[in-house]
Amino acid sequence: MKRLSTLLLLVAGAALASCNVDKTTPGYTYMDDMYTSPSLETYAPAYQFANGLSAQLPVEGTVPRGYHPYEYANTNEGYDAAKASLLMPEAYASEDVLTEGKELYTTFCVNCHGEKGDGNGNLVQQEKILGVPAYKDRDITPGSMYHVIMHGKGIMGSHASQLTYDERWKIVRYVVKLREDQE
Repeated sequence: MKRLSTLLLLVAGAALASCNVDKTTPGYTYMDDMYTSPSLETYAPAYQFANGLSAQLPVEGTVPRGYHPYEYANTNEGYDAAKASLLMPEAYASEDVLTEGKELYTTFCVNCHGEKGDGNGNLVQQEKILGVPAYKDRDITPGSMYHVIMHGKGIMGSHASQLTYDERWKIVRYVVKLREDQE
């Protein structure tokens, strides 16, 4: 019995000793710097890093996975350079690309440019926008089409944020097919 009461007294003593009366400190901790690490707000100044920012910048010269740099500027000179030298990649010449390009064209382009690329889309018919010429009437190349999708031109805005690299080229491939069908 004496051993049992001694054991209960030790257990009770250990339980009371493990309770922390002072709620501002966690008690005994191992690796305090891990337990009380500083909370950093995004884009707030932070002394912990060499550049003084809490949001760390990527390594210089790196690009995100799947990103394709586009070197042509959003200027008339950039448009002319893309028109003259930017070529459609060979990977976008198959029939599968045409099918996907048609779907994308129907989603993003048909309202202004029309199903046949004749410049007679729904918005033109309703006179919401005017002056969309047919593809056959334009002096355009795959490079100039891609440039216009990237940066926009005239009343057409940029679609770079809505379309990926592959989707842009698929649309260009489909527009090339529409031009061939119009001639």
